[in-house]
Amino acid sequence: MKPQETKFTFVYNEIRQCILEGQIPPGNSLPSSRMYCEQFHVSRYTINRVFDALRAEGLVDIQPRLAPIVVSKKDTCNSSNTVFEILKQREGILQVYQTFALILPSLMVFSLQGCDVEIMPHYKQAMKVLRLGYSSGGWDAPSKLVYDILKIGGNSLFSELYSTFGLYNKLAFFAENCPYFSEYFLQRTASVTSVIIDTLKGNDPLTKYNRLSHMYQELTDSIEKTLNYLLETTPECPVQTGLKFSWNPMRGQDYYYSKIVDDINLKIGLGEYSVGMYLPYEKQLAGQYDVSLSTVRRALAELEQRGFVKTLNGKGTIVIEPDDTKLHQLALNSGYVEKALRYLHALQLMVLIIHPASLAAAPHFTKAELDELANRFTSPGSIYLTDILEFIMKHTTLEPLYVILSETNHLLEWGHHFAYYPSKKHTLTHLNKKVILAFQQLREGNAVSFADGIADCYRYNLVCMKKHMAEKYRFHNVANIRVPEKYQTAGNGFFRTADS
Repeated sequence: MKPQETKFTFVYNEIRQCILEGQIPPGNSLPSSRMYCEQFHVSRYTINRVFDALRAEGLVDIQPRLAPIVVSKKDTCNSSNTVFEILKQREGILQVYQTFALILPSLMVFSLQGCDVEIMPHYKQAMKVLRLGYSSGGWDAPSKLVYDILKIGGNSLFSELYSTFGLYNKLAFFAENCPYFSEYFLQRTASVTSVIIDTLKGNDPLTKYNRLSHMYQELTDSIEKTLNYLLETTPECPVQTGLKFSWNPMRGQDYYYSKIVDDINLKIGLGEYSVGMYLPYEKQLAGQYDVSLSTVRRALAELEQRGFVKTLNGKGTIVIEPDDTKLHQLALNSGYVEKALRYLHALQLMVLIIHPASLAAAPHFTKAELDELANRFTSPGSIYLTDILEFIMKHTTLEPLYVILSETNHLLEWGHHFAYYPSKKHTLTHLNKKVILAFQQLREGNAVSFADGIADCYRYNLVCMKKHMAEKYRFHNVANIRVPEKYQTAGNGFFRTADS
């Protein structure tokens, strides 16, 4: 099993990278420990340890009762070395911008519903940039305003994704060290800040989506032109080393036993471990997952608490029909309710990002793949949405988009017992019919209708699971989870929102 990343390690690495990338310029304060605790879901003790480590490295200065101040490190400011490192990663950097140009507009428009821009924390700073123009660090205020927008939407996955975007986009370098980029993008036509603020104040969601899409596409084009310019003006072209994009929404929470619980839960939901079947013995599971017996026993204990398995003395652990009374009891467990909300947030995110992924993948399906899918769709009890997602991801050429889809889908595995268990056959049958309708559009060469249909499958799941959790298991916290509406115009990749 892949080694865990500790909470301290991932928080330290992300804050350190923000400093080294110039996202927090020298002389500026770091956000408060309280804000970092909220952002990373860790304790103040962990944040204080991170601050101490950053001070030991000479990246920040800490005075009593004051937020740490970023310290300038002159030895990291060699411009030619920085350009060389950027060019080594140019294809990966461009893919990051291409991916977020596809998904950010929908996430922002969704988050903007009922939002008052003037109360956002960084609104005044963004307005100041709009009045005075871009100076050093001027790009930072509109970037933080976008973070405000995504955070106020109520889905923490949105803002977490945007923070990850900031770790990989090298925007500080382009905005502050590349005059070519400043002239080509920041100083031409309407500024980014103007577009964002005008969009926020608008009333028509489709107009908002189109303006944001145009802005982010212009940004992507500008980055590509800047990279090409740097490539042409750099004496020796560096060999590509790639940019390994990573987004792990379960960092700090992906304990070994939780991974085992999720994997077995998935196999139960998919029918690999059916009712009445015994799981492998504890020693076999320990070897399979490369963990200790105590870790396996903790995982099995949680599965039994959820009502999916029962351990019989001398016989082993058998899969049983879910016990609704136990699930009712779990509704009183704050940790379990938090996971349920995370699952619904993942469904909400998938509704919004699967359309551009499906649209981009559609032209690459081969006849052999279409025939294979048609054959899979004849198997009774199979989950057709899982099958077709496998092929969509196979044809997702943007690595960051692939990672985001993969991690979002991993979060969805937690809820298979709600969505696909045998007792939910009506839901699965209806969902499979929707997948087949989308598949028919794919076979007929209608990529837009195919993408619309796949997005609608995840939307249907979100509507059903939200209702199921609220009515049957009394998970009252799910009431505020909004459901994106169906696509309103062909191919625009945009959802309006409505409560369902």
